[in-house]
Amino acid sequence: MIQGEGFRLRLLQEADYLRAHVYDGTDSQAVSIAYWRMLGAACRAAGCQRLLVVEELEDSVDAVEVDAVIAAALEAGLGGVRIAFVELLDDLPGNEYAEILCREHGMHVRTFTDELSARQWLLYGE
Repeated sequence: MIQGEGFRLRLLQEADYLRAHVYDGTDSQAVSIAYWRMLGAACRAAGCQRLLVVEELEDSVDAVEVDAVIAAALEAGLGGVRIAFVELLDDLPGNEYAEILCREHGMHVRTFTDELSARQWLLYGE
């Protein structure tokens, strides 16, 4: 478990991907940028090209702040990583909007509401 500024992060190396659980906090632009930077570093360290992110944070990043979060993820080296993002709380529309923006920036991201579907897409494709 890693204690971030306003959140906790648990990383688990699976056979074919890295699983990240972000929890115990309130989402914001600063929190999202911090954890995406941590995830970029973790993927580089582990040599992972697949990432499963399970987010369990209160609140969400404002739509006008999403571009800065995406820029931080790209700067962290996540542009070439296939990312399945699971939203456990209530901001599915906001994360779907972020997914569209990520794809416009060339990232391979998809948003889910359950981990099983996310894992299947991550490992086996569309």
